[in-house]
Amino acid sequence: MHEALSDSESERAAVAARGGAVVASSRPCPVCGEPMTGRKTSACSDRCRAAKSRRRRVPLSVDEAKAIRASLTTALEAVSDAKSTLERYGNR
Repeated sequence: MHEALSDSESERAAVAARGGAVVASSRPCPVCGEPMTGRKTSACSDRCRAAKSRRRRVPLSVDEAKAIRASLTTALEAVSDAKSTLERYGNR
């Protein structure tokens, strides 16, 4: 369903529908930072949309993978410690 527009969004949409000035989105392009115009939702241009897509497909670097692995190992150790504590004190 459609969400209700605020007064300022409604006014900008009306200006755009009448063929007025191009309405800039309140969100910047996630790739280049320029304001997104018209009905753009994911990026401001085809070039930025393609760059955004390529970024999502880039595999993790070795350092990023090591950092994630270390975080998961730490979390697993914490869960194991908590489980041991519960088993030790939980049966009283």
